Amino acid sequence: MLRAVARCCGHWPPGAAAADGMLWQTELRPHAAGEFSMAAAQANLVMEDQAQVLASPSATLVGVYDGHGGPDASRFLRSALFPHVQRFAKEQGGVTAEAIRRAFGAAEEDFLHEVRQAWPKRPRMAAVGSCCLLGAIAGDTLYVANLGDSRAVLGRRVVGGGVAVAERLSTDHNVASEEVRMEVSSHNPDDAQIVVHTRGAWRIKGIIQVSRSIGDVYLKKPEYSLDPLFRQIGPVIALKRPALSAEPQIHVRKLKPNDQFIIFASDGLWEHLSDDAAVQIVFKNPRTGIANRLVRAALKEATKKREVSVHDLRTIERGVRRHFHDDISVVVVYLDRHRGRRQTRVVDSSSNCTSAPVDVYSSSSSAYRDSG
Repeated sequence: MLRAVARCCGHWPPGAAAADGMLWQTELRPHAAGEFSMAAAQANLVMEDQAQVLASPSATLVGVYDGHGGPDASRFLRSALFPHVQRFAKEQGGVTAEAIRRAFGAAEEDFLHEVRQAWPKRPRMAAVGSCCLLGAIAGDTLYVANLGDSRAVLGRRVVGGGVAVAERLSTDHNVASEEVRMEVSSHNPDDAQIVVHTRGAWRIKGIIQVSRSIGDVYLKKPEYSLDPLFRQIGPVIALKRPALSAEPQIHVRKLKPNDQFIIFASDGLWEHLSDDAAVQIVFKNPRTGIANRLVRAALKEATKKREVSVHDLRTIERGVRRHFHDDISVVVVYLDRHRGRRQTRVVDSSSNCTSAPVDVYSSSSSAYRDSG
């Protein structure tokens, strides 16, 4: 088991950058309930998204981590979250909502420890964070846990018809939503500046749009933003209590015969495709390369908004490309055999893991080239 997790947390399978060097995908792969497809697109100078799938005969884990302020937090989650889920699931005799909640808490504490260790030489670590989306399929039960605005969307076939409908399985913790703004404000009734509209968007303390994350220690621990070392990063931030939370929202759902697939993706996909548009693409197209098809659909929409061609987009360097779209990570998980499987819910030692490259641009893998 530990070897399998180590493979998952450190390396990636055969795959390749696309013709423009910014796209990557892997072939269709098996998991306990069917098959899955994975793809990614890089926009930042350094890839801040990470994605991984850990599969065994009895359970499947899916992780999508959308970093901000740098890649450190998302890369940390890539190496740390699944082992924590494994450990707490083993303690509880299987995957449970409580095991997942404890895994998120342990990951947050471990990252805080890394920030403390790095603080004297790398105070920037206090300003790094990541959204965190976790899916777990154990037996006939689906768990979706989320911090931030990555999203899981289920595609469900309508009974008696060849039509699929979208069902969102996660909540976007982003203050673009009035409901989320009200939630943040209710936790900070004595801070009139907890959420302000600046630079064209609502932001917590005028800085960040997501209200839940791993990391972002400077917005959770006042002593960091008040420390003179932090002046290298930014101004003092007046906090009376943590402005962000690391408490995941967990959705538990029994899988049903008409549940066809789940799309797990960072907000780089969802800012260009609606839930329904993404579900229809998956439902109406062949499985092979389906995650890559979603990435390409999002990029096509991004080019329309900026009035450039897809061909022109391919010529734009990483970093500059962030002005056109964000990093994108997509995992499509098909649900074919969620009925009649053995019901043990512990992720066992026959697991294997698939991870996207830590950095698409610098990946030297070339077993599969997507030049379409």
